[in-house]
Amino acid sequence: MSLNSTLKKKPMSAVATLDLNLSAQHSLQNAKADEKIHAGSGNGANAVSGTELWAARIGFFAGGFTVASWAPLIPFVQSQLRLEPYVLGLLLLGLGVGSFVGMPLAGKLTQRIGARNAILLSGLASCLLLVVLSLVPGFYIECAALLAYGVTLGCLEVSVNIYGTHLENRNQARLMSGLHAAYSIGEVVSAVALTSLFVLGLAPAQAVGALMVSLALTMVVLLRRIENHPIEVPRKTKEKRNGWAFNGSIAILAVVCAVIFLTEGSMLDWSAIYLRDYAGVPQEGSAVGYTLFVIAMAMSRLIGDKLAMKFGAVTMLSVGIAMMLATLLALVLFPYPASAMVSLFIMGLGIANIAPIVISAASRTAAMDSVKAITAVTTVGYGGLLAGPALIGAISSAVSLQGAFLTVCVLLAVSLILVQKNKSTFS
Repeated sequence: MSLNSTLKKKPMSAVATLDLNLSAQHSLQNAKADEKIHAGSGNGANAVSGTELWAARIGFFAGGFTVASWAPLIPFVQSQLRLEPYVLGLLLLGLGVGSFVGMPLAGKLTQRIGARNAILLSGLASCLLLVVLSLVPGFYIECAALLAYGVTLGCLEVSVNIYGTHLENRNQARLMSGLHAAYSIGEVVSAVALTSLFVLGLAPAQAVGALMVSLALTMVVLLRRIENHPIEVPRKTKEKRNGWAFNGSIAILAVVCAVIFLTEGSMLDWSAIYLRDYAGVPQEGSAVGYTLFVIAMAMSRLIGDKLAMKFGAVTMLSVGIAMMLATLLALVLFPYPASAMVSLFIMGLGIANIAPIVISAASRTAAMDSVKAITAVTTVGYGGLLAGPALIGAISSAVSLQGAFLTVCVLLAVSLILVQKNKSTFS
């Protein structure tokens, strides 16, 4: 039955008319929801546009995409240069050293040339350097290129987090988990794309070159559509504070961030080995565990912002860390293929939203301006990511891989206590 025929049969009352008007307005607002996300205060001047969100997403996506593009090149580089394991280790150290150089630079760069330009510059440079790395021009050039890639990657990682928290604080609503989901999606897309191109018979340089050109063009198109402004640094510091009050909250945030990244790095480098040597998973299936871990992270981050707004940051952190602790213990106590795969998947769900919430909390701390706080916490956090695999290797050599994972459990327990004892820092 049409609306017109209904109106002819029964005259519409004033209340019904008002209700219809309100419904129409509500539908119009829903249609525009993807175009403009308004600040909690309702001030249009603070609105975060869909274009800005997509620009932030492509920045995070680029970080995950380039990292996942480098990993498959490592065996190829080793075979082409005929490197012994210890020499390969020294080569890979350049990535970590470069990242530590690039991360502190990101804060100053975003304030000087703007977040958009910082993300675009570091992202395009990362794409170019990955192409150079895939060509394997020689040992010394490869070392220099990997060191430079570490610098650009570190700068990109921190710049996108600074820009993401800038949008989140303007929006007065959670955004960081969703943005970090783009990072995880970038990892998955890169892994699938590179594998597919290798199966089609493309050489590493051809495959990486095609992907990096596509990524670079996408970044230019999306990032050039937003205005570029240097990130303003709001000062929310207290007039009177002692040295411990000044550094305490940042140190707590940094420690928790480092432990989370350390755990993630441990799963990246050691989960496949654990599944093969302890859980009885065949060599060809040992990488499935980490794949499930990454997929779970991406899934959880897609709904992480809504969950954080509903349950609060402290609850999300506590539940997430507790899930990590429980599943890592289960991984050690029940070393069977099925239970190990389930444990890694649930661990991915738990770990997914912790780093975004911690970095978001750093941007609102009263102990330091937001850019410096994010830079400090992120740099220490990624230090855990780089140090984690080495720490696990050292403990594994001295005791066992199971003992190393139990050590990580202790660190997670300490992190959980820090969150519970310092709720205001993470809120």
